[in-house]
Amino acid sequence: MTTKFGLALVAVCLFLGNPLSATPPEIDAAKELPRFPAVEPKDAVKTIQIKKGFQVEVAASEPLIGSPVAMCFDENGRLFVCEMIDYSERRDEHLGKIVMLEDTDGDGKFDKSSIFADNLAWPTALFCYDGGLYVGSTPDLIYFKDIDGDGKADLRKVIYTGFGNTKDRLNVQALMNTLIWGLDNRIHGATAPNGGVLTNLAFKTQKPLDLRTRDFYFDPRSHELFPENGGGQHGLSFDTWGRRYATSNSRHIMSYMYDAKYAERNLSYAMPGALVDIPVDGPAAEVYRLSPEEPWRVIRTKWRVSGAASGPIEGGGRASGYFTGATGVTIYKGDAFPEGFLNNAFIGDAGGNLVHRKLVKPNDVGVTAMRPDDEQKVEFLASSDTWFRPVQFANGPDGAFYVIDMYREVIEHPWSLPEQLKKHIDLNSGNNRGRIYRVVPDNFKRRATPQLGKASSADLVKLLEHANSWHRETASRLLFERQDKSVVPAVRDLSEHSKSALGRLHAMWMLDGLSALTEKDVLTALVDADAHVREHAVKLSEKFMPAGKPSEALWSRLQSLSNDPSLEVVYQLAFTLGEVKNAERTKVLAQCLFRDVPSQWMRAAVLSSLSEGVGEMFAITSKHKAGGEGWFVANGLSQSGKEFLEDLARIAGAQNRPSEIAAVLEYLDKSTDFGVMNALGDGLKRAGSSLGNVDKNGSTKNFFSKAAEIAADTKADADARVNAIQLLGLTTFETSGAALLNLLNLKEPQSVQ
Repeated sequence: MTTKFGLALVAVCLFLGNPLSATPPEIDAAKELPRFPAVEPKDAVKTIQIKKGFQVEVAASEPLIGSPVAMCFDENGRLFVCEMIDYSERRDEHLGKIVMLEDTDGDGKFDKSSIFADNLAWPTALFCYDGGLYVGSTPDLIYFKDIDGDGKADLRKVIYTGFGNTKDRLNVQALMNTLIWGLDNRIHGATAPNGGVLTNLAFKTQKPLDLRTRDFYFDPRSHELFPENGGGQHGLSFDTWGRRYATSNSRHIMSYMYDAKYAERNLSYAMPGALVDIPVDGPAAEVYRLSPEEPWRVIRTKWRVSGAASGPIEGGGRASGYFTGATGVTIYKGDAFPEGFLNNAFIGDAGGNLVHRKLVKPNDVGVTAMRPDDEQKVEFLASSDTWFRPVQFANGPDGAFYVIDMYREVIEHPWSLPEQLKKHIDLNSGNNRGRIYRVVPDNFKRRATPQLGKASSADLVKLLEHANSWHRETASRLLFERQDKSVVPAVRDLSEHSKSALGRLHAMWMLDGLSALTEKDVLTALVDADAHVREHAVKLSEKFMPAGKPSEALWSRLQSLSNDPSLEVVYQLAFTLGEVKNAERTKVLAQCLFRDVPSQWMRAAVLSSLSEGVGEMFAITSKHKAGGEGWFVANGLSQSGKEFLEDLARIAGAQNRPSEIAAVLEYLDKSTDFGVMNALGDGLKRAGSSLGNVDKNGSTKNFFSKAAEIAADTKADADARVNAIQLLGLTTFETSGAALLNLLNLKEPQSVQ
């Protein structure tokens, strides 16, 4: 079979297993599928191996909870837990519940459980707000509140509906999840692969919002809903400085490189995908489980490798030892762990019965993630119990790190189980079980459970600089709920004088949340000693540009930041400049670019801001001759500089504005840059035009004759010939067809053909 279709079919068979193969054989379940027994809560900690210097405590377990998948502490330390008892095939029974856990004696262990809300179908997310709870239960996001104080929700109001409504059937492992509080005083959530087109039932004037491939956030006061970059599966987290992280089954830690709104401004330029893998050891990295491989998993892998069953052949045909069930990525932001653990990432692998840790380090304008030196061949936490299923995590009021263990015998997606295996497996086994663990350092001293619901607004302001993120975020949320304007002077004082950079950052955003942020506040923050504060101040400066026109003072301050020592500040500035209308704007954008030309992200930020000014930017960058690696240099262009000029030319063509195109034609009149010529032609083609239509003076005429010579020259560089061929492709068949057809012979390099 030598056709393209045949080759494609072979490739599919290699990936999925041969779909034309025989049915998997019947198996002797008693002999080939021995079951591992559950471990009771009193013995659970004995099965767990954790990094030296740390301990694991059982904070809650069955019968208080069953099948927990999400949790949220309220302002008084009560823990609300989302129970997905109907996982994975009992959605129609509406067995899901929200339970409220309380520690009545203050010993650090929850001893009281009550049902706050029930009759839910596949609930997967929850967040405490204004004395109630937002709960994600596809297709809805529902608000529950206990009105009469009996501990059970009386109010049940659907706020948004439509999650998953574009799918014929719902993927149980691709449901919306992970509601979290952001620095921006908004609640953020992961839409996950089921997607959906949401109807806002609480903000009647909002049009339906398409969230396929996109996550979301909303204002809990107005309920206005907004899209943001998505692509993750189960898990979402911010670090202390507001960078957002996600995870998927075999992509265990990813970060977002920019806000969605910046990708939607320049319609002539397609930004690179915002969600990027950051681990140095790869998305589906090696993991080191302590538990034995489940027999069914071994058999299924064997069948897939042999072609007896369909499905991806992962890990080189191994049944385990790599990320396949990555979930719940959470950044540690507490104050209980030793120095060096702040902003570490923790990811569960539910299939491997372990919790993986990554150090997250700056990398150009992004970050990279790596194993700690002393955890190269061992996990931060792992259990020998195959029922241990870490699916979510939380930073607690005590500074400790909390782990949700769904505790199921089998957590595998039912669609991925061959029927010959599935009929022998009990997918409901353990749905009445579940644990929540507290991870603490040795010699941990537990503090009293906070009662922030009773705190004065003045006391909450002081907590904005607390070392523990739970205190900062909960104080921010409560202040936002109360909208107590009497604390504005104290918040402003904190934003200017707190010794904690995090305190200044939270206070600045709190001023915004109280509708009290002023341009003066932003101007002060733009010269803050901490780069992260300056970066956020640049973003917030966009609120003070009526019709895109900042004041002279604000513009002067923003201009100066193109020389900021922090590339992250310059990166944000490059995005923010796209909101500015000022005669000097493009020159400042160019200064941002020249700070980090090799970075595709800096180039992308600049290009996203060029819905206007492409010709001016082309004139500036095509003539720039400063020396140095990665710059536009006197004797030609670096590869990154060349790519940038080509992107500019493509945008100029797509925008099809004579004044912008003129700058490119002027450059081409004095050069033989086939790449730029091709890019301009490509852009014009997208706009429904052509080089012939715009080049009235014949500036590009010589290019085509030169391109024909190079394309036919067997001694010329292959890449140069490819560029020449692409250029000829912009002409007509009558002009170049014969010459191009001559290149389709086996003597030519494959790239040329």
